[in-house]
Amino acid sequence: MEEILKLLLEEVKGLKGDIQSLKQGQQQTDQRLDRMESDITGIKSDITGINSNITGINSDIAGIKSDITSINSDITDLKTTVSNIEGQQMENSRIIHALRHNSEEVNAQLHNIGHNLDVLTGKAATKEDVSELNAKFDVLNNRLFQQEAAIHQLKAVK
Repeated sequence: MEEILKLLLEEVKGLKGDIQSLKQGQQQTDQRLDRMESDITGIKSDITGINSNITGINSDIAGIKSDITSINSDITDLKTTVSNIEGQQMENSRIIHALRHNSEEVNAQLHNIGHNLDVLTGKAATKEDVSELNAKFDVLNNRLFQQEAAIHQLKAVK
């Protein structure tokens, strides 16, 4: 029986050693699990940061899209304005052309009046004739000056 007890004692000592080994292995496993948990926590934190960055980028993209829409609207408005200005410029050009034509017509009429007076009188002009002609020339010159001023103003608008 003593032998059995010795054997049992040796077995118990062997079991104690095995248990000690298992405890050390368990501690190493626990340490590894703790490191893994720490690593996973770090990864989760990194993923949260990445998600936050993605949200910021999406917000920036939405802002850029809004800016592009606004720019496109402004370009459309500018095109409309340019089209209106071109129409006004064409109209102003036609008015200037008409005023020039009218000015040339007035000059021709003035010349014709002088010629007709010479033909009708057939003689040298008297002081009264010269006064009348001067008055008519003044009226025609005033009209011509007003038309040229209008042409100048229209060119300035252009």
